[in-house]
Parts: sequence; structure tokens; C-alpha cells
Amino acid sequence: MSENFNLKILESYVEIDRIYDKISSKMFDFITNASELVELSEDDYQIEKTIKLNKISLKSYILDSTCCSSLRENNITNYSIEKLKKFFDKYEKIYNEDLSKYHLALSLYEMLEEIEKLVDKKIELEISEISKIYGNVVNIKSMVSGEYEKLYFDSKNKIDTEYKDNKINDEVYNLCIQFLNDIFNFYIGGYPNIPDEYLYNGQDL
Repeated sequence: MSENFNLKILESYVEIDRIYDKISSKMFDFITNASELVELSEDDYQIEKTIKLNKISLKSYILDSTCCSSLRENNITNYSIEKLKKFFDKYEKIYNEDLSKYHLALSLYEMLEEIEKLVDKKIELEISEISKIYGNVVNIKSMVSGEYEKLYFDSKNKIDTEYKDNKINDEVYNLCIQFLNDIFNFYIGGYPNIPDEYLYNGQDL
């Protein structure tokens, strides 16, 4: 380790923090627009706890649209989101039906995919940086959850050793521990959850 390494970690942190800000911003946009869809759909769609559950719920809601029903009747079941947008536009013109809430649902689905990609990018960058101290951390990608604990402590012990030997400074040590925790929290818990205050609890407001 060297001053160059310390500097590289700090530079990477700037990029990781920038990605984190984008994730937070997109999550806020999702919650804001998802709340609008809850109203437009008259509660047919509800905001779910996880990104995965929201994607499932949005897909189900979209597939229940009159346009998708028409596509199924014509044996058209395999299409991309971009193709479906064009189907919606065409359907609206032919049948003079407003599908704006389904357009919104599609955009929400895309937002969730963008959040996933940003989280993946952030975690990949953190793994890349920690692997420069302890290369075995990359093994987490192919491990099962029961093997995480040993890898975590082996990784942390290596970072601690570098710190005790004065190869990394205080600030870089704290960042490395933060990166390490981020990595393992992701592999244990998955993508970030939707804050509880935005979830429907079955009670009248």
C-alpha cells in the first residue's frame, strides 16, 4: 500500500458517493411517481417493500391492461418495454383509450431497473477497491450465504493489518470498512428496500 493507494481510495469514494446520490435521487423519484400510480390505479397497484416485489407488482398491473389483453388474444406475448410503449401508443389511437397510467407503470419499472444497475455498479466498484487489499473478497460473487462470515472477517482482518502497519491512513481505513460493510450488506440483504412510511398498511389515512 502507498500514498497512491490512499489517494485512489479517496478518488473512488467520490465516484461511489456520486452513484449513491443518484440511487437516492432515483428512489425518491420512484416513490413520488409510484404514489401517483397508487391514486391513478385506484389502489390496484400498491407500493411494495422491495424492488423485486415492486417489479412483480408493476408487471402484473401492466399485463392486466386492455392493450396487453388484446396482445395476448392475438398470441403476442414476447415483447420489450420499448415495443410495449409503441403498442400502447397505437392502441390509444385506435381505441381512443387513455393508457397514461400504464405508461407511468412502465416508466416506474424502468426506474427500478436503473436503480438496480446503479447499485450493481456501486458494489462492483467497492469490491474492486477492497480486492486490492484482500483479493479473495471477489469470491463473494460465487459463495452461498453460509460462507459469508469467514470471508468478512478475513477481509476485515487484512484491512486491520494494513492499518496497523500504517499502510493506510485513518480516513482510508474507515472508507474501506464502509465499502466492506456495503458489499456484505448487499449480498445478504439485496437491493435497498422502500422506506416503511411509503408502504400501504391497510388503514385509512
